[in-house]
Amino acid sequence: MDYERKTRYIANSYYNMGLDKARLRDLSGAAECLKKSLHFNKYMTDARNLLGLIYYEVGEVGDALVQWVISMNLQPEENRADYYLGEIQRKKGTMDNERRLVRRFNQALVYAQNGSEDLAILQLNKVVESKPNYVKAQLLFAILCIARGDYQKAGKAVNKVLQIDCNHPKALYYKSLVKSSGVNIKSEKEPEKRKLKNAVSHRQMEDDDVIIPPSYRETTRDQAVMNILAGLVLGAAVIFFLVMPANTKSINEAHNKEMLKYSEQLSQANKKSDSLNAQLETLKAEKKAAEDSLASLTNNADSILAQYQAVIGILEAYKKNDFNTAVKIYAGLDPTLITSEDVQAVIGEIRKDMAEKGTSILEDLGDKATAAGDSQTALVYYSKCIELKPASWQAKFKSAVIYKGMDQKDQANGLFSDIINNSKDAELTAKAKTERGF
Repeated sequence: MDYERKTRYIANSYYNMGLDKARLRDLSGAAECLKKSLHFNKYMTDARNLLGLIYYEVGEVGDALVQWVISMNLQPEENRADYYLGEIQRKKGTMDNERRLVRRFNQALVYAQNGSEDLAILQLNKVVESKPNYVKAQLLFAILCIARGDYQKAGKAVNKVLQIDCNHPKALYYKSLVKSSGVNIKSEKEPEKRKLKNAVSHRQMEDDDVIIPPSYRETTRDQAVMNILAGLVLGAAVIFFLVMPANTKSINEAHNKEMLKYSEQLSQANKKSDSLNAQLETLKAEKKAAEDSLASLTNNADSILAQYQAVIGILEAYKKNDFNTAVKIYAGLDPTLITSEDVQAVIGEIRKDMAEKGTSILEDLGDKATAAGDSQTALVYYSKCIELKPASWQAKFKSAVIYKGMDQKDQANGLFSDIINNSKDAELTAKAKTERGF
């Protein structure tokens, strides 16, 4: 079996394995098989279309579009990807909605990384309500709920992921964590019964009975080199025994004409391949330019939107009489980004309330962050406390100590001097004098 035929058989086998797994909703396993199939034959549009369908099923619309666009460039006619792209185009506002959901998910991820689990969960609730099949959002929501000890909500999110992808490794791990907590969540049988929609439209490759040789390994570089060398030796032997023993001029001429025909066909195929590659590179460049342009246009809008969402979050916390949550959200609010006079008036009322009742909570939040070793978050809380009440001498002293530990002498000495010159607390003034002597 020649090398090209062997790689084609392997690619077909991986594709068939992926198709079988997709029909059983083992989407993670199917995606891995399809990626291996494309590793051996990157021009296999059936594998690309099915991989795009899997990406779409788990909520990764951008990755799905990339696979389908590449597939259409490789096979412009009679391509299933044309139907998938057409379906998305026919649904008005689909891409705008996808961009908004991705931005919300990214914002939730930033909140989670910065320790603001409440804000992250608030964002993720909106994402999964609009798009329940967004696996990444469901998994992030689940792990945040596990961290908070809310295993019931975590179990529901994990089960939703397993309905979409029955063997998702992270979802299975999170499910084991929920079970180990003692919470009994209902086992889902549905993933085993449901079939992946549109997967049946993908045909089974020929040579279904091709089995990957047990001795085959993807990274057997030496074996590949030996196969190539063997092919070269065999090719040289064929040329030697075909050309040298030529008995008549007619045979040579026929042979030369045949070689010329194949050379021309090969040249045309190479030109077409180069043209497709050039088109693909152009599309990639245009896609990147469009994404960069969109990012530059929407970055400010995202920041402004986050501030409006923070105001809404504060008002919702007030409605629930959850003043501590309102204070925590207010600590991250930047009113300068909000242009609405009506919203500014609301912020003014909130600020008055925070100045009267919120400074002690902010200082306590700063103390907890300091105890947890999160100096940056502590400075945010202390700074907001000082902004609301400039005479918050304890908050100023704690901020100065943090700046001193971070070797930011100017900021630390400025705060210590303010305490020494203006504070009426003799004990705190003495501490400030001692700390400033470095």
